[in-house]
Amino acid sequence: MDEQILDTASFGELRDKNEIIGRYVEHLNRLRRLAANRGQISEAEFNNYLVRHYFHNNNIINYIFDKNTSRILLKTVIERKKKIINFIFVLLTLFIVFSYKHEVSTVVLRNIQSFIYPGMRVWRKVTVPIIANYPSLTEYYDESCLLTNPYFQVENLNCDPCADVANVLDFTTVEHATVNYPYIFKTQKELVDIGRLQALYEQHRSIFTKDAYKIQSTHADIRNLDDLFRHFVNASQPVESHSVWRCNRMAPARLLRSIFPRPARLPATGVSLERYLLVDSAQAPPYRIPDAECANMFVIQAYGSRTFLLRPTQECRHRCRTLSVRLPASYSLIYNWWYWKPISLPEQYAKTPSVSYIGSYC
Repeated sequence: MDEQILDTASFGELRDKNEIIGRYVEHLNRLRRLAANRGQISEAEFNNYLVRHYFHNNNIINYIFDKNTSRILLKTVIERKKKIINFIFVLLTLFIVFSYKHEVSTVVLRNIQSFIYPGMRVWRKVTVPIIANYPSLTEYYDESCLLTNPYFQVENLNCDPCADVANVLDFTTVEHATVNYPYIFKTQKELVDIGRLQALYEQHRSIFTKDAYKIQSTHADIRNLDDLFRHFVNASQPVESHSVWRCNRMAPARLLRSIFPRPARLPATGVSLERYLLVDSAQAPPYRIPDAECANMFVIQAYGSRTFLLRPTQECRHRCRTLSVRLPASYSLIYNWWYWKPISLPEQYAKTPSVSYIGSYC
């Protein structure tokens, strides 16, 4: 046989069982290739025949249940599955720890209590060089969320609060109205134009420069408050732009509260510190109103006018309809961002810039 399938002389040179098994597998593979080339026998047919022949000529059941063989087999499995056994042991340990989590946490806290504040002091000293080289990192100190998930949705959200809403009603003349759907009302406050914002800024420049100075704008030349006032107040013709000024620090928020008092119609609940100031040219492009910390939102149209398109959220589009309302100066809009995502649109014949003040309450 030219393939030299069985070389019996070579078996005498084998030293241990591993070499014998290796030589057996090698010859078996050569026989499998020969069967495929000479006899047109597929690998699956060869394997099936091999299994049937093995089961027919060997009492496999007795072999498995033999005491010595079972002991060797079990030992082999255990040796090869040490990682799985270690993993199971770790899981059991964690289960025991969490079973006594109250006792364990009490013991841990009791022992590390004296190290908390010294550790915080060391951490502050370690971060001083980082903050000195990158002072802009302090802007994220008051952030409750650094990165939002734009694809977040709530499963099984109850859309009843917006299902039967057909219009945004004006509740200016209605007293003590408690509703869950969008409505507007007149705040009867003084108008706040961009010139008044500039006067507040110039009076407290150090506070705004430290805690709330940057602006996001559709115009490339507007990057901070100085740029904004230069293009809107000191220029003969304001540039077409939409600018967003965000505040989440206590000091500038108190200053803004002096010209944007809390609307009297808001429920007796806490107003969030985070607020937005939107400054738009007369024909600024449409944009979506940003979501604030609390779900209950209020928009005060401090100057000019805008049209708000209230689109239902993705969870409620199958039951709720899109609403539209024009918000003149001195009017406020109340809505809940669980059910609506408003889009601000320019007025068709508007000639003056728009100033919108946005906040939320929980």
